[in-house]
Formats: sequence, C-alpha cells, structure tokens
Amino acid sequence: MDWYLKQLYVGEYDKLIPDVNSNLRSSAYQLMFLDRIPPYAVLNEAVEISKKRFSQKTANLVNAILRNYLRQEKKLEYAELKLDFLERMSVTYSHPIWLIQRWIEQWRVDVTVALCKSNNSRPLLTARVNFLKSKRETVLQKMEESEIRFTESKYLDNFIRIENFSSFRQLGLISGGGVSIQDVSTGLPVLLLNPQKGERVLDMCAAPGGKCGMIAEKMENTGSITAIEKHSARAETMKENLKRLGVTNTNVVNTNALGIETAELFDRILLDATCSEFGELNKRVDLRWKRTAEDIAEMQQLQIQLLEKAATLLKSGGHLVYSTCTIDPDENETIVDEFLKKHSGFSIVDIAKIAPAQFLWNRNTLRTIPQQQGIDGSYADIIQKK
Repeated sequence: MDWYLKQLYVGEYDKLIPDVNSNLRSSAYQLMFLDRIPPYAVLNEAVEISKKRFSQKTANLVNAILRNYLRQEKKLEYAELKLDFLERMSVTYSHPIWLIQRWIEQWRVDVTVALCKSNNSRPLLTARVNFLKSKRETVLQKMEESEIRFTESKYLDNFIRIENFSSFRQLGLISGGGVSIQDVSTGLPVLLLNPQKGERVLDMCAAPGGKCGMIAEKMENTGSITAIEKHSARAETMKENLKRLGVTNTNVVNTNALGIETAELFDRILLDATCSEFGELNKRVDLRWKRTAEDIAEMQQLQIQLLEKAATLLKSGGHLVYSTCTIDPDENETIVDEFLKKHSGFSIVDIAKIAPAQFLWNRNTLRTIPQQQGIDGSYADIIQKK
C-alpha cells in the first residue's frame, strides 16, 4: 500500500504525519482489498477524518491522493509489474529487499515466495495443556462444551490450535494456569532437552517462561531449574507466569546470562538464544522492517558468546540444547559448527530417534519451516559434553 501511495504523492511520503499516513493506509486497504464499502464512502470518511483531526488543506491532500488512486489503479498495477524482480517481490509481499535477496540466496525463489506468503497469513494461536494443573481430556471437553473450534496438534499431543481465541480466553484456562499460550515450535527444544526428575537444569534465556514451564512439568516439579532473564520487567512477568502455571521448582534470576557463576554444574542446559526471530514474522509483522543485515552479524557474536558460556556450566556427560526462533542458517548451524570446531570436548547428538521425523533436517538437526508445517520457524540440536 505504501508503494502505491508513494507513486501518488508529490513530495517525501515518508515524512507525512503518522496519523495522516494511517488514514491513507486504511483507506487504501479498503479500496484495494475490500468490496463491501463503495469507493465514494471510503473517500468521504477519509476526508472527514482529516478535517476533524487536522485541516481542510490536509483533507484536500487525502482526497486528491485517493481519487488519483481510483483513476490510475490499472496504470499503477502495470508500473508494479515493470519493477526490478527483487523490488517487485518486496512490494508484492511486503518484505524488505535485503531480506528477500538473502532468502533467495539461502533457499531459492520458490521457497522464498512461499515463506513470504506464510509470513503474511493470519496466525492461529496455540495452547499447551499444562499437566501440572490440568488434563488434556478436561481442556478438550471444556472447549467442546463451549463450541470453541480447535485442532489438536499432529506433532505434539499436548498442543491445541485454537480458531476463536476470544471465546477461548473466557474459559479461564489461561488465567487459571491450565494452559500456556505457546507455539508448537517452542515444545520441540524441551522434547530434545528431555529433563528428568530430580535433575539440575539451567534455562539460560528464559522469558517469557513457556519452555521453562514445560520443563518443570516434565520434571514433575522435582529437582531444580535456574531460569535467567536480564530484563527486570520480563523477569517479574516470568515469575507471575510460572506461579500461574503451578511451577514450584524454579528460581528466576534477574541477571545477564553471560555473567552466571555457579559452584555446581548443570545436568542439562537449554540455551534458547537471542536471535533475529525471523521464524515468527506472521506474529511479529513489524519486525521485518526493524531488523537489518548488521543486526544478524551482531546476533551471531552474542550467540557464540552465550554458547561458550553455557559450555562452561555443563556437567560431563550433560546435554546442552541450542535453539532459536529464526530460520537463518548463520544464526543456527553456523554457530554450532563454529563452536564444535573450537571445542573437541563436545559433540553433536544424533536426534533421529528423539525428534519427530517431519522436523529432521538431518540426523543431528531439528528445523521447523512455517510454510510447510504451519508453525513458527525454529532450529534446535543437542550438544553433549564428553
């Protein structure tokens, strides 16, 4: 929509007052994608908003731009087709050019188109049944009685995809801790971690706490979990979330994960590393415009530092799960490969018998792909200390 509006505005479109821009965008959306409201009504409403909020001059500007769109719609569509290939993909699928080029180089054109379409689709939210406070059958029964549409996950049986989320909220399952709102992709690193009762576990980048709650559930609230979060507000929110879920074996520590010191090492460590979050772009629609290629390079430096730190905290024979919510290889296998080259005392674990076959990238790597499986994109593998 911005590209079309820029063709119709004489001047620097990006310097328009944000509220004027919003008015133009919402009006353009109605003209381009909806057919229930006639064009004259869309224009009239946009002009009236401009008069009330700003001035007659602004109203005249909005009116002129939208009328020009109606007159030149076919011409603009043709102009879009004449764009350079990467720019046309950027306009058509609303992704920055640098990111589209990066994905084409990594994944091919057809994969990139499918990924962009997936990122632009409306996300459905997923809930994990929290066995510390509820049972799967109880949750399903409540939803059926309330005529809430849902689909049970074909990947992990304690996850449920919900279609009418507003009705689901009213059941009290979220506030009561019976379920945790999290994507199926967040359950897979915990599946690989495979925490056992009585163990000592570290969750290095833990907020908002969905994975940590699932770890506690699998440990049946035995042993101990140390959950690290460096931002105080997020740490407090996480404490509240874990309390709501009935978690009692976890100590939330508000500190930088790179500065952790401990006398006793951990049996298992989950490092869900800070990343570009490119696996969640249909839920984080603004993120594609905020990230840059330089951000990824900075992320890589932090990721390798976190992995190096995690390695010092792991017991001999212990398992470390490295995971991200991004699809970018430079933040995933590149990081693990670099680490293993430097540390002969660690090895990658064969996960073929642990992970669901749909997500196996090879025998050592788990990867979820949004456009294929309909869940967030992610990466995970297991590193063992010899």
